[in-house]
Amino acid sequence: MILTHKRSWLLNVVLLFAACTGLRAQTQEPTPEIAPADQAPTPIPFESPLPEASPAPAQPVEVPSNPITDAARFLAGLPIADSSTLAGLTHTAQWQAHASAMNSAFATLDRRQLSNIRIWRADFLAPVSAGAKTCVYYFGGPDFLYADAFFPDCTTYILVGLESVDALPDLRTVPAAALDTTLENIQISLNTILQFSFFKTKDMREDFGRGELKGVLPILFVFLARTGKVIQSVEYVSLDRGGQLTKPGGSPHGVKVSFVDPASGAQKALYFFSTDLSDDGLKSNPAVLRFTEQQGQANCFVKAASYLMHEGHFDTVRSFLLGDSLAIVEDDSGIPIKYLSPEKWTLRFFGSYTAPINLFKQFYQPDLRQLYETSSPKTLTFSFGYQWNRHNSSLILAVRK
Repeated sequence: MILTHKRSWLLNVVLLFAACTGLRAQTQEPTPEIAPADQAPTPIPFESPLPEASPAPAQPVEVPSNPITDAARFLAGLPIADSSTLAGLTHTAQWQAHASAMNSAFATLDRRQLSNIRIWRADFLAPVSAGAKTCVYYFGGPDFLYADAFFPDCTTYILVGLESVDALPDLRTVPAAALDTTLENIQISLNTILQFSFFKTKDMREDFGRGELKGVLPILFVFLARTGKVIQSVEYVSLDRGGQLTKPGGSPHGVKVSFVDPASGAQKALYFFSTDLSDDGLKSNPAVLRFTEQQGQANCFVKAASYLMHEGHFDTVRSFLLGDSLAIVEDDSGIPIKYLSPEKWTLRFFGSYTAPINLFKQFYQPDLRQLYETSSPKTLTFSFGYQWNRHNSSLILAVRK
């Protein structure tokens, strides 16, 4: 279902818990089980419609200004240098309200999730993932936010989903009413990932297909801006069958975003490709696997993947990730534990595992339950995957021996 801008924020949250549909998936859109409202996380304080508001005082801009980064910061509700050609667009009551809502939402997210992920990463992941500088995140849509949180030291990020890549227009040419609608759509599109840590496929197809700004690029821009990145260039690309980058027009189609991470000063690249990762899709065109392979050994990230690699239609991508990865961070919806043999992988378990949510109960793993019972797993301080409550979340860290 679509949450419209005419509904109040409170009603949006109630409806979200009552009817959250269409989990991230390649070939199916199941309806997840949602916990009772009294167990809900702290609500993300987005408001719809955008209320009237007086312009807020200007805030200092902490990153260098350029037209692409300025566009990303505008969409993310972050201040822009007065010298920017987009500065005038931030003087409206609608943008000021958008900025206030985004600031509050991301502050809540950082407090509840990202700050705890950074601590966990420093303690457990950083010592074993440094050997690979590529993060491969299949089945995750445009979720650069969590890829960056878990793997900030990587210099290449490869994200793959079914969502489209559309060119971003010059924001100065977008009519004012359409621009206000775009800001509302961004808030709506971000609702579930900020609440539950994953996107909903059905909503993405609809949210990313509305208005003047379509596809995944606006959300990628928001995440890049909100994580402090300075975007240098955006290239629309395709892949030939051998995995080489070509001009747009081929399949899969995608985008390359080059950026600098001010935290380290490193030059980095983010790729998003729209393609089918099923066995049939990869048999027809294995380009994304060939491209990923050419980047060298990688850190693999899998979260809320609809248990697709537990079935018989995603054997190719599962085998590829097992062969390509130095380290794997996943929840129980990723690669089944039976494929992570102790002879090849050092395994560590975090959080708890009892069973999948009811929708996916057929993918219960007795061997994973036994490993959790015998390995004294560390407590998680953040939620992960479909089990958004951290007390029920499972996280598996596998490191190649």
